[in-house]
Amino acid sequence: MQTTHLSVLGHDVQRVVTPLETGEFDADRVRLVRDEADPEQGRDPDECAAGKMRTRARVARTVSTTFASHLGFAPDEARLPFDAPFAELYAATTDLLRESVADGRVEVNLTSAPPQVAAAFYAARTALVDDGAADHDAITLITVPADERLDLAALADLRTVVSDVETARAAVDEFETVANGSVATAVARPLRIALADLRDALADARGDTRGSRRRPSYTRDDSTLDTMSAYVGRAREQLADIVDGDQPQPDPADTRDPTAVLDAIDSWLDAETVLLSPVEDDPRALLARFRESCEARFGKFEDDATIALFEAMARFETHLDAYIDTRTALADGYAPVSDAMETLTDSADEAADRLDELRNVGVARGETSLSLDGHSLSPLGDLEALVLHVLTTGPPRSRPRTRRAVTANLRERAEHHGIVAGARDDETWSSFETFCVDVARNGENGDAFEKRLSNALRPRIDVAVEALLANGYVRIRQRETGRDTLEPTDSAKLWSKTTDWDDFRETVVDDVLRDSVERELD
Repeated sequence: MQTTHLSVLGHDVQRVVTPLETGEFDADRVRLVRDEADPEQGRDPDECAAGKMRTRARVARTVSTTFASHLGFAPDEARLPFDAPFAELYAATTDLLRESVADGRVEVNLTSAPPQVAAAFYAARTALVDDGAADHDAITLITVPADERLDLAALADLRTVVSDVETARAAVDEFETVANGSVATAVARPLRIALADLRDALADARGDTRGSRRRPSYTRDDSTLDTMSAYVGRAREQLADIVDGDQPQPDPADTRDPTAVLDAIDSWLDAETVLLSPVEDDPRALLARFRESCEARFGKFEDDATIALFEAMARFETHLDAYIDTRTALADGYAPVSDAMETLTDSADEAADRLDELRNVGVARGETSLSLDGHSLSPLGDLEALVLHVLTTGPPRSRPRTRRAVTANLRERAEHHGIVAGARDDETWSSFETFCVDVARNGENGDAFEKRLSNALRPRIDVAVEALLANGYVRIRQRETGRDTLEPTDSAKLWSKTTDWDDFRETVVDDVLRDSVERELD
């Protein structure tokens, strides 16, 4: 007889695949039950609209791939109108179960099912069994209780932080591009102008007027002999340069040609384009070599061109010092920013990878399957169940009134334990029973306990209410005046009708009470 495994898809992954992956259940056919509005089977999540559709497509792909890898065959799909009116959803669910059970046994994993879908499966199974269309054990509804639950709000905050880091990284990259581009060019411009002036001054001092902005002037009160001596000296230097020009490009450190040294400085400036990094090769040694070469060549002359050459050299040296100091200050200031940004980016990348892993696992993790014979909803946390009990057994309440009703239930249960224990010898009381006896016998102590309990449970009850709202067990009724109230949905009412309240009090309520008392005693 064939066994069909129906996995209702929502946001969970790990708990959906666990029953088959661990071998706890076996199936001849696996079908993924998805919402009719979900993207088509095999759709690439990145091609879907961001948000719910992309998430559902990603879950479907991950679950399908996992099943195919583990079982050796790919699952097919069945579609239900998850968001349709309950009567329509119930009819479609009944048809799906009737079709599946006709081929053999059926297992339905409701771990990830929305509340109304879980309620529809429970009601459909009950109807088929009651009508004789299926044996009682032919359809098994299972869930995998959560051992761990993700803090969705914290994950959302972490995703925001990762996004903010990516935005900051992009802004820093843009800043680096601008700083090392147009800003670096602007900062280096005065130095380039000073270098051009120095090159022109060198040309004037050598008597080479080609490309010079000014012609050499010998109109000072020099004697004719001094003028002729300078002219002859420069002619000799030009001849030497012509001879040197036919030789291979010399090393600036080994040549007495000042033009070669200036070319080396020019090349250094062209290479130094990263404003936010320190200067790697200090050109001051080149400038010193240039000065020595000029002093050897022109130091014996005292005409205007020579004086202008050394003045241009002094100006260039001043600009060079300022440029190097600026680069050093910027590099020193930016280095810790760059290092911190790199570390932060690495951490954000690791966090993003971890978020992807968690997204592929789902919102919760669990290992052991549980058959759902008592009611249609997946097992709730104790405090969630207690809040839901309060809301399904009384009128709609605001959040504060809901909290007070929960603590009143816990106090009533503590008084019950105190009365029962008080009928026995006090030597047999446990610390829990001693506490409860005090609450039952002393009204003031009972009031104080209830007040402390309300304050202590407030954040946990708020989280429980948000979980019930998110899972569709509770909705908010807005009021024109006063506080909005909380009221149970049809799925919650169905859960209430199928719950054994005596067992509920002895398990869920007592577990919450004992946990609260232990916190008090600690």
